[in-house]
Amino acid sequence: MHQRDRNDRAFTGLETAIVLIAIVVVASVFAYAVIGAGMAASQKSQQTMYAALGEAASGLRTGDSVIVKLDNDRGYVRFVVFDLETVTDIAAIDPGGLRYTIATEETVVTIPPGDPRAGITWRYRRDDGGLLEAGEVIAVRLNAADAAIGRGDTFSIEITAADGAIVSLSRRVPAGADKNVYLELF
Repeated sequence: MHQRDRNDRAFTGLETAIVLIAIVVVASVFAYAVIGAGMAASQKSQQTMYAALGEAASGLRTGDSVIVKLDNDRGYVRFVVFDLETVTDIAAIDPGGLRYTIATEETVVTIPPGDPRAGITWRYRRDDGGLLEAGEVIAVRLNAADAAIGRGDTFSIEITAADGAIVSLSRRVPAGADKNVYLELF
């Protein structure tokens, strides 16, 4: 009888070892599932981050000053000149694909891509490519005669890139400005 007790203790130890191994296996399967879910979530957040960077990278920024030329006859703004550059150095923008919208309280004029009323001059170009890239600056000259921007008027210009990036600027022409003058608006 003494020998049977000894055998029962061996089986009890073996059962304990089996239960311990089962717990370790279940815990490792659970840990694998948690790590897999964490990796999937991390990968999804990485994709979201890169998509957001791509959206931000396509942004434009205008220069601080805007130059307008008032005409001889009525004192309306004949043209508007301002600088454009990219916000980040991740993406490039095609200057020929920009759409301009000039708005006042009375009028809205849209200048589509390729319209001769929008002229582009490179102020600083790093390479011979036709895309506006990091560190490059273009000057945009818009014929604003159709918008009828007069002295004392406030106007806004919205610039939209082909990929949907939008930047806008708003300025006011001084009421006391003379005819046939160039004005720098800040």
